[in-house]
Amino acid sequence: LLFLLQLHTISANNAPFCFASGVTWSSPVVSGVQSVETPEECQQICADSNNCDSLTWYNGQASPHPYYCEMYLNPDSSTTVPCSNCSSGPESCTCSGEFTCSLDTDQLVYLLFDVTSEMSCAELCFESSECLFYSWYSPNHPILQDTCALLRECIKRTGSDTCFSGPSNCMDTDIIESEFPLCFDEGKTWIEDRSKGVANITSPYECQSLCDADSECSSFTWFDILSSPYPNFCEFFKSELSEPEAPCTDCVSGLSSCTCSQSDYQTCDTSQEPVINIIQEIESEIKCQDLCARHTDCTWYTYYSTEGDRLKNTCILLESCNTKMTCQGCSSGPDTCKNIDQTGLHPQCSNYKILDSYTRNVITRGNIGFKLCGGSHNYCTDELGQDNAHPDWAGEDWYRFSKPGGTQIAEDGPWTTHQCGTAFGGYMIGGHPSVEEGTATRTVYFDENGTPNRPTNITVINC
Repeated sequence: LLFLLQLHTISANNAPFCFASGVTWSSPVVSGVQSVETPEECQQICADSNNCDSLTWYNGQASPHPYYCEMYLNPDSSTTVPCSNCSSGPESCTCSGEFTCSLDTDQLVYLLFDVTSEMSCAELCFESSECLFYSWYSPNHPILQDTCALLRECIKRTGSDTCFSGPSNCMDTDIIESEFPLCFDEGKTWIEDRSKGVANITSPYECQSLCDADSECSSFTWFDILSSPYPNFCEFFKSELSEPEAPCTDCVSGLSSCTCSQSDYQTCDTSQEPVINIIQEIESEIKCQDLCARHTDCTWYTYYSTEGDRLKNTCILLESCNTKMTCQGCSSGPDTCKNIDQTGLHPQCSNYKILDSYTRNVITRGNIGFKLCGGSHNYCTDELGQDNAHPDWAGEDWYRFSKPGGTQIAEDGPWTTHQCGTAFGGYMIGGHPSVEEGTATRTVYFDENGTPNRPTNITVINC
């Protein structure tokens, strides 16, 4: 009986395969929990925390804190230091996504059968010096049930709900990098006829950017340098297409923009929403969205750019986005734009122009002898082509008010004669719609010396 108890104790103290024994970090400790008997329990505590992605577990022989779980957030890998009776690792030994990788002979190290769990496949990859990525095919896969592919790298990713692929080491972010983000579909295009083609385009990102700049393009397919008969070729497709289903060789397809985020206004309130992870040194919003798309629990993200007012180049992964806030230099969006109708995110909430000229603020007087907008008049106008047009007006489109222009369109009147930098200021009746109401029609009147005139219907939405 004593022998069996001793075996149990040793087994309980064994660290998961992805842990390193005898080392920790000199980075700041987020928190610590006592009486944690196993490293797996420490992992679970870290995974359940909003401020932990790495941990150090101290066993029963550690002093002065036996069975202690120490938690870190984005520790600096260059700051590892030795520790006694300890082991360190990530919050999870797997950080996979639902996609397959190419099984080309150049990439495949081994193909192993009868591997009944993803964790076992991940461990086999971790223990192989040649394996940097793995793909585990679940029992529901139509061909490769319970099969583990050990790979040198993951290329030509394709979405799959029966295969899980991930890096050998979840602490190594360089390995996690992919050839293309998940918002691109490799090896597929549309059956519809293309609307336009552009030659000599050397990357899918350039092709996507050209599509985004074209008002008639909603989706694209890019053919790489190996494609025949049109290498480095970019195809445009018009709006309202189905999912890409037609096979193509050496090609990548996607929407005109991977992201459909809201910027600065009505972004996710990260102090109220469940935060999954905070990742620093992320150089683009697309990469932040891709990290969210690869995380099982992530449905929204907030990305702070180099212009962020609180954080910079930082990606926050979120479980939801029900509470909103205002921030500068940040954007919030869903993990994918392919089902944008299901997210409740209206396109006009992320694609609009700004009215921010002080000349249209309600406190700015017009027609008082001072040429606010230049030209030959003492007042400003929203008529394009006039020499006294407001500098922020660009014709009919979706607009959002921003300081110093104001925060919203005036609702009260009539009292706006000679206000808003013009002769006859406008005001909206009916009030602003609620978020639940969605897009609404309202009427704007223009105050001519106390009389509401020139009724004009406008469309308004509360994002």
